[in-house]
Amino acid sequence: MNTNGNGNGRKRAVLYARVSTDDQKDKGYSLPSQFDAMRKYAAQQGFEIVAEYQDDYSGATPIEFRPEGAKAYAMLKSNQADAIIAYTIDRFVRPPEDGDEWDLPVLIRGLAKLGKEIHTVRRGKLNTSFADLLIAMLDARKAGEERRDFRERSMRGKRTKARGGKVIACQPALGYRLERDANGKATMFEIVEEEARIVRLVFRWYVYGDETGQVLSIRGVAARLSEMKIPTPREFKRGYLSHTKRANGMWNIGVVRDILKNEAYAGTWYYGKRIGETSKWRPLSEAVAVSVPAIIDRETWERAQVQRERNAQFSRRNRKHTYLLSGLIACGECGLSMTGYWGNNTRSHYRCSSRVHRFSLENFCRATDVRGDVIEFDVWREIEGLFQDVDRLWDNLKAAQRSELGAQSPKRNELEAVEGLLKDANREADELAATMRIAKGKMLERFEKLQDDLNARIDELAKRHARLKTELGARKLTDDTIESIVGFARKVRAGIQNADYFTKRRFLETLGVKVSIKNGHYKLDCILGNVEGKISTAKRGGEIVIASKECSSNPYRLCP
Repeated sequence: MNTNGNGNGRKRAVLYARVSTDDQKDKGYSLPSQFDAMRKYAAQQGFEIVAEYQDDYSGATPIEFRPEGAKAYAMLKSNQADAIIAYTIDRFVRPPEDGDEWDLPVLIRGLAKLGKEIHTVRRGKLNTSFADLLIAMLDARKAGEERRDFRERSMRGKRTKARGGKVIACQPALGYRLERDANGKATMFEIVEEEARIVRLVFRWYVYGDETGQVLSIRGVAARLSEMKIPTPREFKRGYLSHTKRANGMWNIGVVRDILKNEAYAGTWYYGKRIGETSKWRPLSEAVAVSVPAIIDRETWERAQVQRERNAQFSRRNRKHTYLLSGLIACGECGLSMTGYWGNNTRSHYRCSSRVHRFSLENFCRATDVRGDVIEFDVWREIEGLFQDVDRLWDNLKAAQRSELGAQSPKRNELEAVEGLLKDANREADELAATMRIAKGKMLERFEKLQDDLNARIDELAKRHARLKTELGARKLTDDTIESIVGFARKVRAGIQNADYFTKRRFLETLGVKVSIKNGHYKLDCILGNVEGKISTAKRGGEIVIASKECSSNPYRLCP
């Protein structure tokens, strides 16, 4: 038999407050406001407060399984308290979704069997009668609906703020801090130069290469930063990635990947990418784009995305072995691509894809396979030949760049037109907002409809603007690219010829290299011209016997 009270006739009460991430924005559900109300209620009812517990936890989890709720529940079970008090019913349990069962009756009856009481500030003591349980459940459902309504209003307000070109309070990425107005509300990102230098370093190594010209992978960037003991984001922002057990200066590849993916660094931040409270992401076209200060240029960011996609495709295609010419080599007999495989003699080969996919017999290609290490050697030897005459290489690259820019002229004209339309639409939105401040009744409803239509038009123009910027930014021959290629060519001439796979692959893709194989010969095409040659041979020991060069009329072949 339980004995209530502490000997002086007063019942002992445990106060329990809970707040979730969304509730924290609602002052009515903040922890201090809940405790203030509960203390007043306990005093009015003559309770002695013996403990106070608070959780930042989901209401979907039963109270006895929450970190602090478990302690409150244990005090009741061990007869250290006679009652538990909360602000509202939904602090104990969250209203269920359709088809789910309520935890509330189970909780009330379970505590009643122990001789304990449940109180809420708004409803008082909860009994086990059907009527009281029904009222309590309706109260909880109503509270849930009120919070959902509040959340929807809040989201609409934030979306309107973002459409007005302002950022919403959030944890800014490495390189930024929040800029606030006189009322303390976040309005824009401000660049933190100490952190921004790290961001620029990450992009430079990944896109253009390090001081030797070697382009680093995401893993390579993380390793280099860790070697140099560069501070990680969590070291700049308290609480950011605080769960990690890594030592200071030790970079995770996921953090590097997130930096490379973040478009805010190129000047565009998005609000509304996540769908509500879930971990799901909505299409970027449905989010609101906000212009923020850029840490890197748009072109560098676009090149990083192209590089990430290429690396991801390569990783998906080849899990065990690397093939330098994957996607760049084709069969000269039938025109289909050639795919890499690892032969029984532990050497790589390329073969026509018709043999891999088993096309019909009349289309079956009987072209012979080619040794991977041999054809890759021949192709890279041709590329090295390009690097022997640096001045000529520079002239040819600049000529190819002018041709590429000329092809993009229509898109640049369209971008200029879209920017003008966006400017006009934003000016119209400002004028409409000023008019709506004094409009009333039916006129206000009409202006609100015009505002919705105008916002939809601005969103569509912003999406088209972003697409055009992306397409124009995905150029192969930028000034930085040309300087990188020529710089690498100088190193090759100086004897630095042992480039790794990623460096070789990057230059092959940048130069637009395409290789065709037929009857023991190869044809190599790129943005600088074309060349033909005979495939070298290999001895049993693996030594490659270089085939004699055949002079041709291509614009860049250097004959002995």
